[in-house]
Amino acid sequence: MGVRAKEGQSVAERKLSVKMFGGFAVSYGDEPLLFGKHRDSKFGQLFQILMTRPGQGFDKREIANSLYGRDEVEDSNASLNNTIFRLRKYLETSPLPPGQHLVLNAGVLSFGKAVETESDVWDFECRAKQFEQEQDRRKKADICGKACELYRGEFLPQLLSEQWVIEKNEYYQRLYSRMMEYLLRYLKEEADYGNMEKAAASAVRLCPDEGWELWWVDSLISLGFYQKAEQVYREMAERMQENGGFLTEEMQARFLETGARIRRPEGDGEDIGKYLAESDIQEGAYACMLPAFSDCLHMLKRMICRGEVNGFSLLLFTILDAKGHPAGDREYCERQGEKLLASFRNCLRRGDVYAKYSDGQYLVLCAGARRENIAGIGVRIDTDFRKRSGGRGGISCGFLADETVWL
Repeated sequence: MGVRAKEGQSVAERKLSVKMFGGFAVSYGDEPLLFGKHRDSKFGQLFQILMTRPGQGFDKREIANSLYGRDEVEDSNASLNNTIFRLRKYLETSPLPPGQHLVLNAGVLSFGKAVETESDVWDFECRAKQFEQEQDRRKKADICGKACELYRGEFLPQLLSEQWVIEKNEYYQRLYSRMMEYLLRYLKEEADYGNMEKAAASAVRLCPDEGWELWWVDSLISLGFYQKAEQVYREMAERMQENGGFLTEEMQARFLETGARIRRPEGDGEDIGKYLAESDIQEGAYACMLPAFSDCLHMLKRMICRGEVNGFSLLLFTILDAKGHPAGDREYCERQGEKLLASFRNCLRRGDVYAKYSDGQYLVLCAGARRENIAGIGVRIDTDFRKRSGGRGGISCGFLADETVWL
C-alpha cells in the first residue's frame, strides 16, 4: 500500500515530479522514489519511457522495440508483460497513494491519472509545440525562455548507450537548439543584451563547443565587457585546437566577425606589450586554428611581394588507412591525428605554422623554405609518425601548388 501523506500536506496537494534532463530523479511531494538497483534496468526504463509522455498512451510493440530491440529475447511481449507486472508492484509499495497507476487497454499502456504528474521532458516538448504554433514574436520568445529553463543537460545521460535514449536525446537537443537560437536572435534584435548574455552563457554551460560561445561573446561585446569577451573567445579557440575541432564555413565567418569586434581598454606601451606577448612559449612549430593559419599565409604572401621573405612552402598532410587510402573513419583520424600533431611539434621549426583542415587533413606552412629544400622535413615527419603509430597506417604529403604527392 502507498505511504500516507506527510502531516500538513494532503494527497491532493502532492505531485509526482520526474526529472530526466541531466540525470534522473523522481519524487512524490517531498518523498523520493529511488528505484534502487532497478534505476537503470528495463524495469526503470519502462517507467522512464512512460514519463516522457505521462498520461499518454504507448503501443506495447513500440515499448518492446525500445526496451528489447537490440537484445536477444525470445518473446519480447512476455518479457514486457513481466516488466509491467514488476513495475506495477513497485508503484503499489512506493510513496504514491493507492490507485491504478499503470493502465493497459487494447495493447496500449499509459501511466494513469490517479496522481498529478510533472515531467520535465514532457513539459519541454509541449512548450516546443506551443513555440511552433505561436505567431507573436514576443510570446514565442517567452515560450523559448521557459522551455530552455527546463533543459538541464542531456536526456538520461547514464543511459546513453541505449538506442531509444540516444534517439530521444538527439530529438530534445534539436528542439533546444532551435528555441535557443530563436531566443538569442530575438534578444539581440531587441537590444536586450543582459538577458542575451545570461541565455548564451547557460547554453555554453549545457552544450559547449556547439557555437553558443559566439553568441556569448557577441552579447559581452555589446555590453562593453571586452576583457570577458576576449577570455571566452580565446578559451573557445584553444579548446577547439586541443580537441581537433573545426568550424563550418558559416561558423568561421561568424568567428572572424566576432573576433574583429573585440576591443581592449586604452593602455600605454607597456600594457600593449604585455598583451601581445606570447603567454605560453613552447618549443616547436606554432599551432593555430584554421582562420589564423589563413591570416598567416596571407601575411607571408605580402611580405614576399616586398622582398622581406625568400619564399615559403605550403604542405597538406593526409592521414591514410591500412590500405594507403585517405582515412574516412573519424575516430581513427582523431587517434592518428594526435600522433601527427606530436610529430609536427617534434620535427618542425619554431617559425613554422600548422593547423587542422578537416578530420584527416592538416596544413603546414614553412616560412622561408623552398620546395627543393624541405623534402627532408617531410621524411622526418613521416618517420616520426610511423614510429608513434607502430607501423600501422601512414600519411601522405603534397605541395598544394601542384598537388604532387612525394611521400
